[in-house]
Amino acid sequence: MARRRKKNAPPAAQAAAAPAGGPAFWLNDRGLDSRALGLLLIAGTILAYLSALGAGYIWDDPEYLTANPLVQGGLAGLGRIWIPFETVQYYPLVFSAFWAEHALWGLAPFGYHLVNVLLHAGSALLVWRILLRLGVPGAWLAAAIFAVHPVHVESVAWVTERKNVLSGLFYLLALRQYLIFDEESENKDWALSLLFFLFALLSKTVTASLPVAILIVLWMRGRSIEKETILRVLPFFLLGAAAGLFTAWLEVFQVGAFGEEFVQGPIARLTLAGIVPWFYLGKLFFSLLPDLLLPPVGD
Repeated sequence: MARRRKKNAPPAAQAAAAPAGGPAFWLNDRGLDSRALGLLLIAGTILAYLSALGAGYIWDDPEYLTANPLVQGGLAGLGRIWIPFETVQYYPLVFSAFWAEHALWGLAPFGYHLVNVLLHAGSALLVWRILLRLGVPGAWLAAAIFAVHPVHVESVAWVTERKNVLSGLFYLLALRQYLIFDEESENKDWALSLLFFLFALLSKTVTASLPVAILIVLWMRGRSIEKETILRVLPFFLLGAAAGLFTAWLEVFQVGAFGEEFVQGPIARLTLAGIVPWFYLGKLFFSLLPDLLLPPVGD
């Protein structure tokens, strides 16, 4: 990829680099205020999920971890994790993380829950830094709400949902790195963003939406979506499409997601597309009641 001329930092980045001490200190990108707010965000996240650290295993945790011979199978098991059809879903980075953690502390649930909480805290930090870079007022407050919002409880407190918190972290890392590339025009930042995106896809392929998010953010930044812009994002689209098609194929031929119950006509698909945004909007504001109570393993 050809190196582009470095752009002037957008107003958002200039605001982020403003000195501390003004009324908008939460937009400060440097100094003690930034470090203190970051530590406060991490501490608040851990405090919110303190009870999860003492939890055990539920529902399909045995299939993913506690009764998974590959996770507990030494180097041979690690190698097989990266082969399609060997695991219940092809999220090799998730199972590799479980493999490494099992080598460190066995099946003690505390460690797995702690890693989930720390990954979520890392995502909250990234939400803050991304919004800060975009010059969004109240970026830290938005990140704090993200950190403790009850809609994330299932993903953070359930060991199997490591795929959500791990893929989310890499998704946000990829987005942040692309924003740096947009400002600095350094090819290494573009390559690093693509690498983080690959890691996100290897954790959960729902992250294939990233290139669309990148284009939306660039448009919000006032960038013109020209041919050059599309070409720079095209590898992200191709990688996401390949991962999505591969996952769809595995869902049919490995998971068994086919048959009459999986068939939907065009009207049903359009209806569902109209319902989904309202469903998630509702969860954003009304997510205090659980949708599903999962029994502990053994019950």
